[in-house]
Amino acid sequence: MRSLSTPAALALLALTPGGLRAEEAAGEARTKAEPPRAARNFGNLRVGGSTANGNGRPELCLELSPVAFLSLESCGTGSGFLHGDPEPEVAHFRAKLRLASFDVERWGTFQPFLAGGFAEAQVGRDDPGFQFKGTDRRRVATTGPEGGLGLRFLRPLAAGFELVGDFNFSLAWLPHAPELIQPGNTWLPSASLSFGVGF
Repeated sequence: MRSLSTPAALALLALTPGGLRAEEAAGEARTKAEPPRAARNFGNLRVGGSTANGNGRPELCLELSPVAFLSLESCGTGSGFLHGDPEPEVAHFRAKLRLASFDVERWGTFQPFLAGGFAEAQVGRDDPGFQFKGTDRRRVATTGPEGGLGLRFLRPLAAGFELVGDFNFSLAWLPHAPELIQPGNTWLPSASLSFGVGF
């Protein structure tokens, strides 16, 4: 009886039940050794609510992330281009620095972040531009620096899209808010929650 060549013997051994189990175990070990792919969101559009807005309209947020750990965001109710309500509103323009990224099995990815930028408070239809050194000529808008922290949630959907959730707490310093026609507080805390879709 002829003996099998070494390659043929190895192929035959791999096809036996014991060989198949060993191959599966090796595949599982390789899968476990590979680090999970970190969620990477390049941009998202979200809708939600904020405690800083008094016009009853939803807050819209557009976020773009040029690099994995840093994103730029703009949030507001669209006053001036989507509607002309003169009710109080606060718009936020900020950069968000991701601090970490945690994958939670069967849930998704959670990412805490720090945020910094500026906020514009308005109590009527304001003029274009931002007023950092006072109010606009009709005393309905003023702008000041803002800082905050938050938590982003990402869950894969399909075709590269993700469900995005965002909880944010921020504090704006508006030194000229008491000069508005409806005087406001110099310190303006706000909390917001929004959900949307990103890629």
